Amino acid sequence: MNKVRTVSDTKRAFYSLHTRPIKTIYRRVVEELMVEIHLLSVNIDFHYNPIYALGIVTTFERFMMGYKPQHEKESIFHALIQSVGADPNIYRQDTQRLRSLAIDLPVSDLIGWLNQTSPLDKDEKIQETLQAFANN
Repeated sequence: MNKVRTVSDTKRAFYSLHTRPIKTIYRRVVEELMVEIHLLSVNIDFHYNPIYALGIVTTFERFMMGYKPQHEKESIFHALIQSVGADPNIYRQDTQRLRSLAIDLPVSDLIGWLNQTSPLDKDEKIQETLQAFANN
């Protein structure tokens, strides 16, 4: 039988990966984000994609903007993603690919690509993700 991980399992995994205390003001944000990521990841309809990664990474970066020291912030991010059985490096790579595309493309091309009125040949994986959204 395939047992679905619980929120408690995810929290236990997180705190075994990141063993340092999290500053009080940030702890609530980290735990809420962890619960949301967990609930999405165990949903039967959930499928990871680069746009999801962009949302998670951007949310984490914005909420944790003032966290010091920096290396602890990275440790928290890695533990957060690993606690749900995912690879934080893939999240970062996919986020960087999307951000690079957004910077490199003219706004009109970016809008056309997102609306699927003009396909983008630069990144097949992201193109497939957008196509799946359009057909859903």
